[in-house]
Amino acid sequence: MDTTMNLIHVSPSELTLVSNIRDAKASDDLVASVREHGLLEPINAYRDDNNDLVVKHGHRRTLAAVAAELDQVPVIVTSAPADDLDGKTDLIAAQWDENQQRQNLTTREQAETIAQLAAFGVSPAQISKRLRVDRSTVDAATTMPDTDTLDRYDLTITQAAVVAEFADDDRAVDSLVRAAATGQFEHQAARLRQQRQIAAALAEARAQWEAKGVPVLEGWPAYDSKGEWVDRLVDVETGEKVTIDPDNPGDHLAVRLDADFTTVLTATGEPVDPYEIYEDDEEDRPEDAIIRSQVHEALVVQTRWYCDDLAARGWKTPWSTASQGEPTEEEREQKRAERRDVIAANKAWLAAEQVRRDWLKTFCARKAAPKNSAAFVAATITTSPHLLSADRLRGERETYLTVPDTEAMTTAKATMTSLAMCLIAHEVNTHKGSWRHIDRRTVAYLRFIEDQGYALSPVERRACGDHVDTDEL
Repeated sequence: MDTTMNLIHVSPSELTLVSNIRDAKASDDLVASVREHGLLEPINAYRDDNNDLVVKHGHRRTLAAVAAELDQVPVIVTSAPADDLDGKTDLIAAQWDENQQRQNLTTREQAETIAQLAAFGVSPAQISKRLRVDRSTVDAATTMPDTDTLDRYDLTITQAAVVAEFADDDRAVDSLVRAAATGQFEHQAARLRQQRQIAAALAEARAQWEAKGVPVLEGWPAYDSKGEWVDRLVDVETGEKVTIDPDNPGDHLAVRLDADFTTVLTATGEPVDPYEIYEDDEEDRPEDAIIRSQVHEALVVQTRWYCDDLAARGWKTPWSTASQGEPTEEEREQKRAERRDVIAANKAWLAAEQVRRDWLKTFCARKAAPKNSAAFVAATITTSPHLLSADRLRGERETYLTVPDTEAMTTAKATMTSLAMCLIAHEVNTHKGSWRHIDRRTVAYLRFIEDQGYALSPVERRACGDHVDTDEL
């Protein structure tokens, strides 16, 4: 047991590292901390037979001090351990206790520390810099209503802030907590936010129709209902297709409301079939073609009229006199199931798209490309060079990448920039219907980013060819 102690200050280069039960490595965060604050805890060492200082406790601090180029560090010099089995055993046991008994700040304590600094008037940017944490973490900690969630669940600070958004919805909270354990948290949060947007739009539309005295259907009409959708009806006398004046609809009518994110013309808001859209740089397109830059995705509430008494309105179905043309209930249910799947997949893709693009922005900011990126870049350039056309990437590159002076680029930065451009090109090539068909380029892109740590959502896995049921989307 040590009986004497002496505090001295020496250059970290004078310290000798011999044995330690840990694989001692100085993390970048530790080096940055030591460079800014110095060593907050002295190193423990002893002098050997050659009078050299040998580190007993503080191997990582020593390495960090060397990396931070500190001139001097505080060292507590104690007596050397006995050069026998007991002495070596005591040293190993002491190192064990030193490392085992350490306890990091809990996530709740981290959040409260950040909030306390903010209360002192320290700016979010300064907090991020001083504590070496992401700005998103600082923003989450300073906007979180309370930190109780961090005690109840195993979440990061940013995840807990998202959970707080849905504190009034137990099912949503439960789904987020479960998603955090499977790497699907960001995707689930995007889906829940999307659902809230849709619910709000439907509630607003419902209120407007009810104010006009028009009933709103709660669900699908019963199978044995005698009514019919108005878009399937014609006038008994004229045979013309029935139309409804929304300002004066009349009796025996109700509406069913649905909402979805739909591709619309930016100029008019009119819905557009995504498969009728041409790329801006696409050759041999019709003169009146709709191009990508003329459309955007928007939340659209669709209204479908339903009549519960056709005879009272003087309407009929076109197949009323030819019943053989009427679809069976099984066929109707199949069509409904197909429609439900399309709606669910479209919504899921748009929710996943935002998560994926946020991830891509972060990935493109890397200083160096991963080791397996050269083959992906080569495959993109040789098999899909059209994806890299200037027109296709115009306006998109700056969203993800700040291109430095190419003449001053290091080899590592140039490689990373090339990879980023290929990834951006693939991302721009995706669209809401990418899940419908297996495209080898989309598959290669999604599988590559999955290998880099991105968690594919169910609809993205479907785009890669995996079987995914509607209920999983």
